[in-house]
Order: sequence, then C-alpha cells, then structure tokens
Amino acid sequence: MADIYYGAYGPDTGRGRPPYVAYVVLLAFLAAAAVMQFLPLVLPVGPMYWDVLIYYDAIGRMNAGQWPVTDFQVPVGPLEYWLAWLNYQFFPEAHPILLTQLEWLPITAPAMALILWDASKRSSRAVWGLLLAWVLYTALPFNDMIYNNFAGSDGYGIYNRHGSHLMFLTAATVLFVRSRYLQTALFSILLVSLALCKITAFAAVGPLLILGLLTRRIHPFVAGATALICIGITGILQLATGVIAGYVTDILVLAQENSGTLLPRFLTATSLRIDVLLPGALLCLVLFWREVLSFRRPRDREQRGIIGFLDGDWVWIGLSLFCGLVFETQNTGGQPYFIAWPAILRMLLRPGDVFGTARFLIYVLTAFTVVPAVSTIAYKAVRLTALAPTYIPLDAPVLGPVGRISVKDVYAEQAERMRPFYINHRDQFIEIAETGALPSFRLFIEHDYQFLLIQEMGRAADAIEKLEARTHEHFRSVLDLDFANPFPFILKRAGAEHVMIGADPSRSIPTPDEATLLGISETDLILAPKCPFHRARYDILELYKPALADRVTAQLTPCYDVLLKPGSPFLKALTERE
Repeated sequence: MADIYYGAYGPDTGRGRPPYVAYVVLLAFLAAAAVMQFLPLVLPVGPMYWDVLIYYDAIGRMNAGQWPVTDFQVPVGPLEYWLAWLNYQFFPEAHPILLTQLEWLPITAPAMALILWDASKRSSRAVWGLLLAWVLYTALPFNDMIYNNFAGSDGYGIYNRHGSHLMFLTAATVLFVRSRYLQTALFSILLVSLALCKITAFAAVGPLLILGLLTRRIHPFVAGATALICIGITGILQLATGVIAGYVTDILVLAQENSGTLLPRFLTATSLRIDVLLPGALLCLVLFWREVLSFRRPRDREQRGIIGFLDGDWVWIGLSLFCGLVFETQNTGGQPYFIAWPAILRMLLRPGDVFGTARFLIYVLTAFTVVPAVSTIAYKAVRLTALAPTYIPLDAPVLGPVGRISVKDVYAEQAERMRPFYINHRDQFIEIAETGALPSFRLFIEHDYQFLLIQEMGRAADAIEKLEARTHEHFRSVLDLDFANPFPFILKRAGAEHVMIGADPSRSIPTPDEATLLGISETDLILAPKCPFHRARYDILELYKPALADRVTAQLTPCYDVLLKPGSPFLKALTERE
C-alpha cells in the first residue's frame, strides 16, 4: 500500500528537528496547571454550575469505597469520575472547575507529546498550530456559547469538553501522524478513553476514522492492531471489575430513555452555532469548487483518483464539522467544533498560491469558521479575570472547595430576596410543578439560583452536623433528591447505592429497578430541597416515591426537609427543636 504523506507545506527550516521548544511550552503549561490546582481559588459561579457538583458526588462516594457503574449509575463514562477522583487525591483543595477541567491531562498531555514528536518530522508550523490550540482549549474552562452576560465559570458540560479534546487528538493523529506504531498506540489510548469518557464522542469520531482508512492515512495493520488492543483492554477491565458490562447496560437503558428526539436536537445544535457551521459549509463549497469543479488538480495533492478526491480538504473539514455537530446533538454546551481544527490547519499549511484566485475568500471564510468559538472562550476568560475580584464570595467553610464560589452583588441580593419568597409560597411552586412547568425557562441558567443552591447546601450541612452532635448519632448514608448531590463529599460518607448521579428526570434517570429502590429505602438520610420546589425536584420525588412510602418528613432548615425512617433517632430531636 502506498505510504501516507502530508501535502507540501512549502519551505520550513524546522523540518526534521525534535520539538524541544514545544515540549518546554507543554511542560510549562503542565506546571502552571499544577500550581493553579494547589491554590485555594474563589471563582464566580456560572449558569448550570451544578454540573460540576456531580463530580463531587462521585468523589465523595468513591472516597467511601463505592465505584462508578458497579455501585452507582453515571450519566457519562466511568473514566470521567475515576480521573476526577484521582486528581482529587493529588489536589484536594483545587477549585472544582479547575480540578475537573484538567483531570484528563495524565492521558491527553502524553498523547499530545507523541503527536508533536511525529508531526515535527515534517513541519514545525504544524507542531505549533496543534500545540497552541490544544493549550488554549485545555487551559480555559469555558464553553464556546454564552448563556448569561455576567462573568461566570462554566461548570456545565465539562464532560462534553473532555470528549471534544479527545476527538481533537484523534483527528490530529489521523492527519498528522505517519508512524504506524505511534498511530496504533495513540488510537488505542484515545479510543478507549473516548468510549469510557462519553460514548457519543466515541461514536461521533467514527466517520473520521473510516475516512482515514479510505484515504490510506490509517493502514489496515493499524486498524487491526488498534481493535485488538482496545478489545484486550476492555476485556481486562471487565474481568477485573465487571464495569464494562454494567456500562454497556447503562448506555442501552439511557439510549432507550432518550429515543425519538434526534431530529429536534440536530436542529437545535445547528441553530445554536450557525455562526460556525454556515461559514464552515461555505468554506467547504469554495474548496470543492477549487479542487474539483475547476478541473485543476491542486499541485500539492498527495494522492490521485478516488482516493485523492476523498482526501480533499473540503471533505476533511466538512466531515469534521459534521462529527462535531453529531456530538453536540447529544448534549449542547461544550467545544464541539474543536475537532475541525486539524483539518483546517492541514489546509492552512499549504502554500497560499495553490488556492489561486480563491485564496483571499478561503482565508476569510476560515477566519469566520474559527474565530467565533475562540473569541467566545477568550472573552469569557478575560471578563472573569477582570471582574472576579469585585464579586461577593460565599461564606460556607463546611462545603470545602465546593463552596469557593462568588457572585455579582445584584445576584447575591436577588438570591437573598427570593429565599423568603420560596419559603413562604411553597404551595404555589408545588402547583406550578404539578402542571409540568418551570417558574422560568432560564431558572437554572441564572446565577442567583446556582448561588442560592450551594449556599443552602452549606446551611443544610451545618444543620446536619449540629443534629448529629446533639443526638450523638451518625448518618451512615445520604441522598439529595435533586439533580446534583455533593452531600456524600461534604459530609464524608456513602451515598445511596445504585442511583443515578446527575439526576435529570427528563433524560438521565432510568425507571428505577428493584436494586435502586432498595438502595434508596436503606439510605439513612434523604434530603428534599424546596427553595424553590420545581418540576425537576417534583419528578425525582415521584420517580423514587415507591422507596419513600414509609418515610417521615421533618424540616431540617427552611429550605431543606429530611425524609427519615420511622424509628430514626433524629426525629425526636427535630420535633423538639420545632
């Protein structure tokens, strides 16, 4: 089979030299990442910030000896939580945003180093184009969409960002790595990681791998060896832990729960980032016209015939954008079109004169495709850095790193004003929830909701510790009937077994089976938040109601009820206090 070649990139005195300077930059970034995780930083809360609390639910459970899939259900791959737990062991005081954003570095940094080593044999410009883009997207914990105009850290969709980073590295391996042995090693690492990070990312990158085979950028030997290694790794994991079979079962159950909504998600994902997809589509059309319809074979085309046709820049860029769109349909919010950068970079590294009279138009459309996502991420970073010192921090030491958040003064005031309204008008919120509506479609996006949520978790944790001190008793396990439940981490004890963490009743909670209901019924402390009581909390309560039939409800704080077993020693203490 013919060897695999890049295009001619023009003169480059850096060809063939090991990328030592690039490695210095990479090591400097890793050192900075470690330092940032050692610092007890306070960062502004952002829209849907509670996504980050899911990781601390897992960390708390794992600290208590429970493990993803086998002891509790997870909405995405178990490797997401294994790496978060491992990172926590090294950086227990890291801010949640940084701890979760950077948790994949033990896998992605070595993969990036290997890609750079092979790419440096042909183009130093490729090395810097890949490295700087990867550092930017890995370092800045922001999605490329704006949900709220106030400065805040993006705690939502972190697993989507991780999937995007792994998809980027996979695309870079296809297009910029020639060594068959390196490709085999990289594909084995990245594909197993993708499958155990977010299965939709694993599926979305598939078309690029197929195109790599068709265009001879992936040798059949590499494909076969990678398949065998991946099967071997997953087989060993299954024999050692049993996690693979459980994970596959969870995937099938969640897929069934989310069937029938693919077309609306495609429309939503397309409309949300039409500013990227439209110029990207136009760029592909111009490249198609230049490479195919003009009947002028680009003089730097590596391969001829149908393979050369499929290896065109317009095919790689268009397919990469499509893969990003497919990935984004499954959970909007992330960096889905980062996967297209290797294909765009490959095009940009060609001599400009190969584009002829379309050169300027191609560069303009490329800028319109790339700049919106990058500028949004950079804008969020600059805005947060400038405004964070002026924001009001939450005073809740009982929460540990989970409580190191801040908020703009107007949102702190809004949270304080709304709290008594939520308390005094609970019946009205219950009526709204029973209709299937939310008080506002933007409720979970607003910073005051997220700030109040974490603030009340701190007050509930304080009340629980005081209750235990007064009764000289100890809750052995805990469950919060809400989307996010960091109480196993905060209170340093086990969570309810066999339940889904990240409890979204509309998407991620399967119909509870006997094991789940038994796990809930055996839980000592069940918390029911009510500031405000809304549809999602109502749905969770209804789903788990069969396991709560014998529970006695008592008020823990004005914003939290507890559901206790009839013989619980804490009931008397709560009654006496009231």
